[in-house]
Amino acid sequence: MEYLFLSLALLIIPSALAGLSAAPYVPTKKRDVARFLKLAEISSKGGSPPKADTAPRLPASGGGGKKEKIVYDLGCGDGRLLVAAAKNGAKAIGYEMSLLNYLFCLLFRRGIKVKLRDFFNADFCDADVAYMFLSQKAHNKMGEILARQMKKGSRIICYVWPIVGMAAQRIDKEAGRPDMYLYVIN
Repeated sequence: MEYLFLSLALLIIPSALAGLSAAPYVPTKKRDVARFLKLAEISSKGGSPPKADTAPRLPASGGGGKKEKIVYDLGCGDGRLLVAAAKNGAKAIGYEMSLLNYLFCLLFRRGIKVKLRDFFNADFCDADVAYMFLSQKAHNKMGEILARQMKKGSRIICYVWPIVGMAAQRIDKEAGRPDMYLYVIN
């Protein structure tokens, strides 16, 4: 009985801490993954991206001799966004603080890298794209960090909430869907 309690505590406590510090687990809607790919300018042929669930896997070069984009998902949950990015030629890296979500990605997701750690102290200087679906407070905090660290021309994409104090270059609105905010580092 002790082992069962300890095992449950090891799985539940990190998830609760992740929810308190950044956001509870609420995944990006599957129908919105293609919107992310378009805003991130990640596609297999350079045009409109294929549907996220039917995207062909490309070689690591991203095809066409282009440098592959490095995409970070902060609080990557079940990894669905990372998988779609990887299938379209990006190097996909996620940060997750929930042990349950991390283990899910480790066991069931291929072609992506997920780190079990706090992203607030991570280095994003190599990022081409950073995606966030966090709490409003976490968006604001990470927006400041990413704006300092990311290189010129890199993209920050936020789902649902904007970054207060930063001007979005584009707001993707779709009827009945949450807004997506695109920020480009100057």
